[in-house]
Parts: sequence; C-alpha cells; structure tokens
Amino acid sequence: MFFDCHTHHYSVGDHVSVINYDPGDPIFRTVRLPICSCGIHPWYIHAYKIDNDLAQIESLCLHQKIVAIGECGLDKNTDDLELQKCVFERQIRLSERYELPLIIHSVKTHHIISEIRKRSKSKQPWIVHGYKGSIEMAQQFVKQNIFISFGENLLSHGHKFEMLLQQVNMDFVLFESDDSHISIVDVYEQAARLLCLDVRWLEKKIEMNFNTVFGCNELVRKNRTAFGSGEN
Repeated sequence: MFFDCHTHHYSVGDHVSVINYDPGDPIFRTVRLPICSCGIHPWYIHAYKIDNDLAQIESLCLHQKIVAIGECGLDKNTDDLELQKCVFERQIRLSERYELPLIIHSVKTHHIISEIRKRSKSKQPWIVHGYKGSIEMAQQFVKQNIFISFGENLLSHGHKFEMLLQQVNMDFVLFESDDSHISIVDVYEQAARLLCLDVRWLEKKIEMNFNTVFGCNELVRKNRTAFGSGEN
C-alpha cells in the first residue's frame, strides 16, 4: 500500500492520502470525509479573515474532521514575513492543543522553521513538505523530530536528491504528490531506484513512518480499514 502524506487531489486507488483543503471548503459540510488536513497557507493570508479562518480550523479539530494542520508555514517570496510568522505560530498552538501533526510549506525559511521549533518546544510531529534543502538542514530537522517529504522533485531532479535520500535518516522520510499530476506510485518507484531498494521494502518503511505521524488518528484507521492493512 502507498501512503501520500500531502496532496491537493482526491483520487481512488490502493493508497492512503492526506488531502489538503482550505478553511471554509464545502467538503467539510459533507457527512463522509476523506482524510483531510486544513491550514492557512502563507500565500493566502488575509489580515481581515485570519481570526475567522483559525476559528474554522479549530472547529474542525474539535469535531475531529482533520488529521493534520496545514499546509501552513513561511515563504520569503511572499510579503509580510512577520505576519506569516504570527499566523504560523498560532497554528502551531492548535497543533499542540489538539495533538495533531503540522504540514509545513517552507521556502527559503528552513532555518527560521528550525528556530521556531526549538523556541516553541513543540512535541507534535512536523512535516516539511516538498523538501528541496540541503543535507545539513535535513539532518537538523531530523534531530528536531521533523519529517522530510519528497515528491515530484525526485522525478524531475533525481540526481540532485539521490545523495540527500541516501544520507537522511529513513525513519523521517515521507512521500507526497502535492498539487502535481504525478502518481504517488511513481514517487515510490523513483525513490526505490535512487536508493537501490526494492519498492516493496520501501512501501513498508514509509507505512511505518506514516503510522508514526498519523497512525493513532481514528480517521486514518477507518480509511486504512477500507483498503486493508497493506500487509500480506
């Protein structure tokens, strides 16, 4: 079984996906929800609606409709980094209060994310999605119980990420399809090629990591039951 820790697409297949939605999305008014995350993306922070968006996210947490908060985070290519930090830290507090992992968008801000992790003394797992940073930064994240997620960049820039994949602690690796139209299966198969591993072994390893982050959540357990455990 394949596990996609962050996607913007609903799909049906032999895999478990955490689908990202924005606050206020009508999906949350449906009775039968897929596995969802919800957060305020740094591209879409609007001062006039921050409090309302955060209240909606907290309501989703209270009613156990999401399995993670995010994506949220910081992006130096977007205006007002200080406002981004404020909104990000408020979502960190929700993550801690409701014991939910955090899915993080980080562009040119990995060192700031690391500093905030240390300062906030957060205990919940964090996932830096679509990781494109250095080996050294990845190793620092791992020391802080921050997971690293890889996706389409493994296929488009495989040579660049081969050494990173080989050197990062595999206990902290996850895979994603994000907003691309690649299959999560393609990501697994490319990672297996870069690591010279059997894809079945990699499936089981990523399943263990996924369980570490999401496995105790009731919504995830119900979804996994629908597909089977993924074990032979």
